Amino acid sequence: MSLPESPTPPSGLADLSARAQHDLACLSYPAKPWVRASPAGADVLNCAIVGGGQYGQSLAFGLLRERVDRVVVFDANPAGLAGPWMTFARMIMLRTPKDLTGPDLGVGSLTFRAFYEAVHGAQGWDSLFRITRPDWQAYLNWHREVTGIDVRPASVVTRVAPTADGLFELDVLSGGQTRTWRARTVVLATGAEGSGARVVPPMIRDGLPGSLWAHTNDPIDFTRLAGRRIGILGAGASSFDNASAGLEAGAASAELCFRRPQLPLSNPRRWMEFAGFLAHYPELPDLQRWRYMKRLYDISQPPPEPTFRRAVEMPGFRLRPATPWLAVREHAGCVRVDTPSGTLEYDFVIAGTGLSVDLAQRPELAAITPGVALWGDRFQAPTGETDPRLSAFPYLDRWGAFCEREPGSAPWASRLFAIFRGATLSLGPSSASNSNIRYTAPRIVSGITRQLFLADADRVFDEFMAQEHHELAAAAVAGVGG
Repeated sequence: MSLPESPTPPSGLADLSARAQHDLACLSYPAKPWVRASPAGADVLNCAIVGGGQYGQSLAFGLLRERVDRVVVFDANPAGLAGPWMTFARMIMLRTPKDLTGPDLGVGSLTFRAFYEAVHGAQGWDSLFRITRPDWQAYLNWHREVTGIDVRPASVVTRVAPTADGLFELDVLSGGQTRTWRARTVVLATGAEGSGARVVPPMIRDGLPGSLWAHTNDPIDFTRLAGRRIGILGAGASSFDNASAGLEAGAASAELCFRRPQLPLSNPRRWMEFAGFLAHYPELPDLQRWRYMKRLYDISQPPPEPTFRRAVEMPGFRLRPATPWLAVREHAGCVRVDTPSGTLEYDFVIAGTGLSVDLAQRPELAAITPGVALWGDRFQAPTGETDPRLSAFPYLDRWGAFCEREPGSAPWASRLFAIFRGATLSLGPSSASNSNIRYTAPRIVSGITRQLFLADADRVFDEFMAQEHHELAAAAVAGVGG
């Protein structure tokens, strides 16, 4: 018996969108709405998601598929620019393989591959090495449109606070005005910076005028650095990306200075990309999770090979290992940097010094932070394995929800979820990246629906007991037999 032919590839995005809608209709069981209106009022959201990037929209889509209504995503960026991809990210291509899945949540017609083939054809997909930033942004924008989730762009959440009646309040600044929303559950899907702040050495932050330096997460107009000398402190992937962006814009040189005697070579994160680890890391004992993350922090991570090659093959690029910056100062409109091997001079410097995990640095979480547990509150590392950086991570449960610092002091914590950098110790080293949306998003969606159902369990039971649930009409039964 011959096998059926493969379906004809969609001729374009319109065809793919129609196919996706049909697939979603085929997968709609059970379609019955089930979340009861909040006793506190019909205007209460069932879930407010802070951050409309790849995770925020994946979670909103997951809740939509689970028939949870009244879900709103608040995103600080303008429409079409959610996430870092077209703002401060400067890599040419994503670091993950092109066949990654995630926002689709198992619907083939919503995968990036389906999107790319609809635009470029099967041959275009076959010839693609990795996904470019503009293509990933375009895919996410299309996904957002076709799934119909409710995203509010240019909406900055300035405060999240629990209320006495068991809800959360969110102050949202949009169009110059602040509106307060109420929600039963909240997800902080705020990316790499959402659990802390940019790390900038005080000698740069306090010692130089703002016109002479930036952080790798800042918007930088590289065209104004044409013909200039750029010095970058740090040798992570974003430092390489910024060096390449500067040189491509015409900078005379870009030098990466870092403390280590050589670049790290190993990237265990690629090893971790198998289903067992990605799906079940959160079930590991605390000690094992701690040791995984500490190992990653201790060995650091090299830039991906394409990122490395992009930079080193450009004229004007230079690596300076074993070159920590001891002091910086302005001199005649330039920046002089003291190092153990002498003084360097640049026209502009960039801090590729990473991001901290420190909830106290987030003013919008001021009402939340005192009540939630950190790893340092719940776990004591063995002698020789302590790490203050990891102790500052929030301690989340297996669904990504916060836990109370003191029992009974913050009953709302289990209804506040997080998927940002600070979630990675609890949920997995890749949990906040696009390589693990496939596993982490359904986990968090399950945690939210669990909370919503259990909160209404008594009302649901009363409804069950109050109804007859007749399968057959009484008159039909009466006319049979006897």
